[in-house]
Amino acid sequence: MILEDNKGHVLGEVIFSSITGFTAEIWQENALDDLLLSNSPGFGSFLKVVSLENELSVLAVVHNVITGPVDTSHRPCALKMTREQLKVEQPQIFALLKTELHAQIVGYFREGRMFCRLPPQPPQIHDFIYPATASEICAVTEDLSFLRSLAGVVTVPVDELLAASVREAYKVRGEDYAFLVAAGQAISQIVRDDYDRLVALLLKVKAD
Repeated sequence: MILEDNKGHVLGEVIFSSITGFTAEIWQENALDDLLLSNSPGFGSFLKVVSLENELSVLAVVHNVITGPVDTSHRPCALKMTREQLKVEQPQIFALLKTELHAQIVGYFREGRMFCRLPPQPPQIHDFIYPATASEICAVTEDLSFLRSLAGVVTVPVDELLAASVREAYKVRGEDYAFLVAAGQAISQIVRDDYDRLVALLLKVKAD
């Protein structure tokens, strides 16, 4: 697998980083960016961080998206106005908000090769984040060990994350039924001691 052209649509940049995951702030195109969520990747989607200093590109899955104040001294409060009214009458309040996403690392590219494991170094602070391409998603999900990486996330309901990431990969893979079956088998190994949980999780995978 050859890493594709890194020159894509930049979503934002890394503001906190570790070997296992990172937090990124979404770039604000303008102060009226629909609470900044319109540009944000969805739950369970795949991202790429291009880390030129480390000479690798990290693949990760979004497990949380949070919009809040830029600082604690400008906390939002109820104004009894619709967002459309606020955009007209008080557009400045949107400049006081930011959107951050949290992502779990599931693999990385180095020298044209895909490794389905944690990278030797974390992404660098201020590295740019991009949507992962279809071929990159196919490469990192070819090895279903990415599901075990996601199973360790504790900040959100992990079953929802597993199901969302499988749905995303299934869609990118052109609804490849063989992948869906293999993913279901991998999930059954992760939660094999809890039959009811397994059934509920597999139903979530097929929810779309």
